[in-house]
Amino acid sequence: MRVFLVGMMGSGKSTVGKLLARSLGMGFFDTDEEIERREGKSITQIFKDEGEEYFRKLEKSLLKEILNSDNVVVATGGGVVLDPENRTLLQREKTVFLYASVEALVKRVDPTVRPLIAAGEVEKKLRDIWEKRRHFYMEFPQVNTENLNPMEVVAKVALKVFDEDPIEIPNSVHPVFIGKGIFNRVSREEHVFTTKNVFRIYGDCFPGSAYILPDGEVVKSFDYVRRCYDHLIENDVSKGNTITAVGGGALTDMVGFVAATFKRGIGVRFFPTTLLAQVDAAIGGKNGIDHAGIKNVIGTVRMPDEVMIDPLVLLSLDDERYREGLVELFKMCLLSGRGYETFREKMKEILKRRVDVLQELITVAVEEKLKVVSLDHNDTGIRKILNLGHTVGHVVEVLSGVSHGFAVAVGIDRELRFFVRKGMIEKSLYEEVKEILSRLFESLEMDFSQDRVMKTLLNDKKATADSLIDMPLLLRPGEVSMVKVRPEELAEVIV
Repeated sequence: MRVFLVGMMGSGKSTVGKLLARSLGMGFFDTDEEIERREGKSITQIFKDEGEEYFRKLEKSLLKEILNSDNVVVATGGGVVLDPENRTLLQREKTVFLYASVEALVKRVDPTVRPLIAAGEVEKKLRDIWEKRRHFYMEFPQVNTENLNPMEVVAKVALKVFDEDPIEIPNSVHPVFIGKGIFNRVSREEHVFTTKNVFRIYGDCFPGSAYILPDGEVVKSFDYVRRCYDHLIENDVSKGNTITAVGGGALTDMVGFVAATFKRGIGVRFFPTTLLAQVDAAIGGKNGIDHAGIKNVIGTVRMPDEVMIDPLVLLSLDDERYREGLVELFKMCLLSGRGYETFREKMKEILKRRVDVLQELITVAVEEKLKVVSLDHNDTGIRKILNLGHTVGHVVEVLSGVSHGFAVAVGIDRELRFFVRKGMIEKSLYEEVKEILSRLFESLEMDFSQDRVMKTLLNDKKATADSLIDMPLLLRPGEVSMVKVRPEELAEVIV
């Protein structure tokens, strides 16, 4: 595959191209930089010494040369589209136009290194160049780069490039599909619920009727459930319809609950946009909302009709949200043993969001979770092993307000520390796991009062009638069992 980026100077072709190549495991090529390297002088100097026509010949020759390469992302010069033969060649490739308004470009461009605007009024020159080239740029699929950070642009470019046939992850619980570019199918959905931030980034992928909700845990309330019911009634959604949630775990939890309860149950499809949702929240049919300060205290178990996982949308996540998803991914590798060594050995690639590695590990995590769910649909037995890190994690989340993923990382750390103190697991396992978690988050240290910890533990869904807490005991990666612990003992490692 070859991916070419075209656009005006300052549109971000080089920045986006490098990040895209890194995420896809491809080479990167900047045509302007390569010409400068070969000529031994800057573009400005080439224009001054030899003229623009000479530069355009070099550019055209280099473009044809690159077409003999493969597995490369190419940032082209802004004027490459002026030549009709160049445009014909680019139209045969995976070419994306990065758009930014002239007003935005003025703020981004340094005129001292741009020969076409080196002197005079920068905005006027940029506008003149834009008017001469705009129709040529418009021949290619477009990504508007304004109001997006570089990684958000990378995700949108990747979605323009990929349109794979999705692979179904085999299981007996509910259909799950994974594939690069599957997110583009959102445009075909009829009754879509999403959040403000997802819509900000991917709004052009949505049908015009999308219902936009707030981001985050706030949406998991009776108030927003009622609003969704009202929206469905106003739009004559019948029992035979399917609604679609496009967002993170909080949204899929809430929309799943709405689908399970509206007209005694209607269809629901998930397009999870966070790693946490892709490997956990959207998988396995547990839906819920929060009440009285208790997370997921009201909910249902109802399987989604389909879950559509696209690893490309993970490229747009902010770093904190991405890392909290990695915790849940790592948890599944710990519980199953599958993918554990891959996670350890490829941490650098994972942190750089290598899409192929992510897709491999997401597939493993989903397969393993669904194996557990298939044995315990209603969360009354073996499925409780999935709560590794969540007993303490929910306490941390409720009392501190930190992200769910960070709270679970703290939870895994404290729970393993607790079992080391009890002499039930090897200290070496705890130290190995802690080292991996420490690469995701600098510090896992937090302090809480004993009274608040105890109250939260006893209100947790995992507390049994005899006030003991069911907890997973990880003996080694791939070997886990359930044990009952006294909350007052567990509280000692939390405070």
